[in-house]
Amino acid sequence: MAVLKEINIDYDQICELVNQLDFKKKIDLLGNIIKDKRYKSDFYKFTNRLKKKHSIPDMNEEELDNFLHDDN
Repeated sequence: MAVLKEINIDYDQICELVNQLDFKKKIDLLGNIIKDKRYKSDFYKFTNRLKKKHSIPDMNEEELDNFLHDDN
């Protein structure tokens, strides 16, 4: 793996590699990613930026569920 750190790999190449994995391996990869201690913090920062950018109001669970599943 040390060799990969010296190679520039862009997002599209990573997507292509991940898409070649079978479903179980993709789920395992996701599990490893969310174990990263920074994941939770980075995830909330990212979603808060999206919330501000798109002016999404604070919602309770039911309102959020309706918002996410709205067909509009």
